[in-house]
Amino acid sequence: MVFEYLEYDLTGILETPEIRFTQDHIKSWAQQLLSGVHYMHLNKVIHRDLKASNLLINQKGELKIADWGLARSWNSEMKRLTNKVITLWYRPPELLLGCLEYTDKIDMWSVGCIIAEMFRRSGLLRGANEQTQLDLIFRTVGHPTPENWPNVHEKCRLWKKMEPGPGQPRFPNRLREALMSQLSHPKWMTDHAVDLIRNLMTLNPDIRWSAEEALDAEYFFENPIVKPASELCMNFAVPSVHEWDSRRKFEQKMAQQRKTAAQSTNGGARPPPPPPPAGNSSKQ
Repeated sequence: MVFEYLEYDLTGILETPEIRFTQDHIKSWAQQLLSGVHYMHLNKVIHRDLKASNLLINQKGELKIADWGLARSWNSEMKRLTNKVITLWYRPPELLLGCLEYTDKIDMWSVGCIIAEMFRRSGLLRGANEQTQLDLIFRTVGHPTPENWPNVHEKCRLWKKMEPGPGQPRFPNRLREALMSQLSHPKWMTDHAVDLIRNLMTLNPDIRWSAEEALDAEYFFENPIVKPASELCMNFAVPSVHEWDSRRKFEQKMAQQRKTAAQSTNGGARPPPPPPPAGNSSKQ
């Protein structure tokens, strides 16, 4: 299948320091993403792999959702859906806790992670495996409780193994603090922006915001008012970049740093030349 070419993906933009964007870009791309997800859910389709690298952006500022390999049609009557879906950093707690009967709200947790990532230019919850990912979630948004997730035992078969026992601490919700830390532009993360992400990254999927509810968030109506794609300045320093480009440049940079460190350790001496190939040595 051949599709149109889009010059960027969101990961490429976020991981390329030469690209400078504004809060107008974040707000517009967040609204475009939510509009696309709302249309998708309205038509009874769940994506199941929303992440920054699957969001393509063209030089007109238009954002499009890509990579539909895990998507499927869905309705509320479906039972025992595939649990191992959604890339780890964007996977919601109900899936990590073994839920097999989930809803389109799994996509909404991913959207919340993506919007937070745009403010930070890096992932918010970057676990190495399922256990560390769950631990990061609990340390950031708190543990499930009977108050905030009444049916967690019924829906999530693994929660009984993860639940803190008597006398063990239960983590509180620290999402606001996490969202406000390590920001290049703290003023962009307004109270309404925090409120939008908080309602998307709610533990209990039953009360997690839908795309339709999120589109009505106050964040999109506070100054600066959200701009359509056509009004975004897309005069970026890099004309085209995608995830694999930025990762390759990062790997090259790290390799150069290791090489420089090794030379410094050796006093700046160059490594000895390799021996001549076998069979080509000259006679003395």
